[in-house]
Amino acid sequence: MKNLHFGAGNIGRGFIGELLNKSNYHVTFVDINESIVNNLKERQNYTIKVLDENIEEISINNFDAINISTEKERLTNYINEVNLITTSIGPNVLPIIAKDIAQGLKLKVKSNNTNLLDIIACENMIEGTTFLKNEIFNHLTEVEKDFINKYVGFPNSAVDRIVPAQQHEDVLLVEVEKFCEWVIEKDKIKFKDNQNIDGVTYVSDLAPFIERKLFTVNTGHAALSYVANYKGLKLVSQGAINEEVREHFINVLKETSELLIKKWNFSKEDMDLYREKTIKRFENKLIVDDVARICRTPIRKLGYNERFIKPIRECEELCISYNSLAKTCAYILKFKDSNDEQAVKLQQLLKEKTIKEVIAEVTEYNNDNLLNIVENSYNNL
Repeated sequence: MKNLHFGAGNIGRGFIGELLNKSNYHVTFVDINESIVNNLKERQNYTIKVLDENIEEISINNFDAINISTEKERLTNYINEVNLITTSIGPNVLPIIAKDIAQGLKLKVKSNNTNLLDIIACENMIEGTTFLKNEIFNHLTEVEKDFINKYVGFPNSAVDRIVPAQQHEDVLLVEVEKFCEWVIEKDKIKFKDNQNIDGVTYVSDLAPFIERKLFTVNTGHAALSYVANYKGLKLVSQGAINEEVREHFINVLKETSELLIKKWNFSKEDMDLYREKTIKRFENKLIVDDVARICRTPIRKLGYNERFIKPIRECEELCISYNSLAKTCAYILKFKDSNDEQAVKLQQLLKEKTIKEVIAEVTEYNNDNLLNIVENSYNNL
């Protein structure tokens, strides 16, 4: 089986590429980085280093690469040869590659290629594949859309693996944590062999798994990082074992766990296990993860549908306590980074307006209980 994967970065090579390789897919990476693309073309294998108590090295083979800047024709043709297209290129780049994918799909229609194909976005976003499909369809005619809907599947997916920022002499070497989770909507898959990827969980309803990951891993990761940063700690693993930081982010996770149990009917035992596994991931000293990196773009992280305000809104609706989640918002307001545009803007807003006015503005959620908790917490820091 053949896969075309957009994004030959650490996630692509160290996560999606690994699972597809285990399932005997020939993976052709698509990227703009000339050094990485050339190395993938010239070499027969690269190494993934799994950072756990016992460090494991995995050798990956059966791959190729395409330079998206200089090999457009090859890319267009190859889209018509593969059974699966995947991405791990970043949400902001999906609209850019959508045009390239659309060109390949236009050729598929023109040549009446009825071979089944699935396109799956493996991005840190909700309904990433649906978003990518809409961007692709912006470049297709109605006739082309009808053909593609018949022969191409667009299942959404959720992905989770910590791959820290890193740099090596070997440009293809990638270090990852042991844990990984890739969940795919089974019912939207067209090419049935794509339902047998080793290490993938296939589900009918993806929403519970997306929110479990978002409200546990993303929320917990950020809550830990903002408190750790405020206290002068540098790494996630340091924050995870600091008594005060640990108490705070675990309380945050207990609140989100209660929400997930009530909203999606996860069992308490399953949520306790998932939460404990997440905490252990944060404790991993071999994953050198800078809290300042995670704290960037604070205004986005305070967004209405983001990792803090969305669970706060839903806790409010379900009469669940969210004191720790709200207190985290106060720590976010304390984040300062002269190199981060949003952090600078947030501090400027705090000079011009009250705490309550700033929170109401950036979150678009004007709730008295939330505003009071954040204001009191901020003033007590």
